[in-house]
Amino acid sequence: MERITIIGVSPVGASIGLALMARNLRNTEVVITSKDRGVMSAVSKMNAAHATERGLRAAVEGAQLIILDVPLTEMREIMEGIGPTLEPDTVVTDTANIKGPVMKWASEFLRPDASFVGGHPLLKNVPGSVEEADASIFKDAKYSITPTDDVDDHAIRTVIGLVEAIGAQPLFLDPVEHDSYAAAMYHLPMIMSSAFVTTTAGSDGWREMHRLADAQFDSFGSHATNDPLDNEAVCISNPGAIVHWVDQLILELYNYRNEIKESDEALVDRFARAFEYKAKWEADAVIPNNSPMLPTAGESMMTAMFGSKLTERLRSLRASEDDPDNKISQLRRKK
Repeated sequence: MERITIIGVSPVGASIGLALMARNLRNTEVVITSKDRGVMSAVSKMNAAHATERGLRAAVEGAQLIILDVPLTEMREIMEGIGPTLEPDTVVTDTANIKGPVMKWASEFLRPDASFVGGHPLLKNVPGSVEEADASIFKDAKYSITPTDDVDDHAIRTVIGLVEAIGAQPLFLDPVEHDSYAAAMYHLPMIMSSAFVTTTAGSDGWREMHRLADAQFDSFGSHATNDPLDNEAVCISNPGAIVHWVDQLILELYNYRNEIKESDEALVDRFARAFEYKAKWEADAVIPNNSPMLPTAGESMMTAMFGSKLTERLRSLRASEDDPDNKISQLRRKK
């Protein structure tokens, strides 16, 4: 029997467990391990795994696929802990929204005959707690896959198989490019949220002003409740890209500041552009219907990101999906 082990876990990892269990994969055991007793209890009650395992080494023993769903501050220690105990040809992936340090640790601590392929589910709706985990959040969602140049085809196929098994769509990105985009999409909002809270709650008038704090304060300040050590770790791991986007935000805020101060008629245009950009994203209409579509994961995306050599490689992977030894085929067939 094959084993898929999820280590962590956050609401995303628990949702992956639920999605895999819903597939009723034949001859495959889903195991979840966590140092948090509450998480272990919750995933057991919701049947997000066949089994839970307190011991990390016992959980990864015999696993063909391991999914690391842990904060960045714990990732290095986990890899160092499991690295020597992995089975040959084990495939390890993750769910972190930054790839640079994770892939570095993987190369340092995982045994040479194991493989690491970066992963990152791109979800529009993320459950607020493990108890609210939901398998449906992956349906038709993009799931970033960030392979290194030297990772073997079997490992890539395995992670593609996982992504498609839970209902998501693979999106191939270079690790450096992923982190440059993630700096804007994930880390900039965290910094904005924290700055908003320190600006307001740290002001002299907060004792009186806090009476007006309502759902908007809670919503916009939500990222300020992230683990401060994890926020710091992310910023230190990707300073160049994050500083770039912070600079861009400062420039944009300065434009708003000046137009508000001068009662400039251009202010409404700036708000209108923001409204339009957000509405297009919500409607999945960032690219108009009469414009060229985004390249697919199997063809143009790889050409755009990596060039013709890796595009040809992915073509060969797709062409071999009917091979009975192919992990994609195996995951699709298991019911």
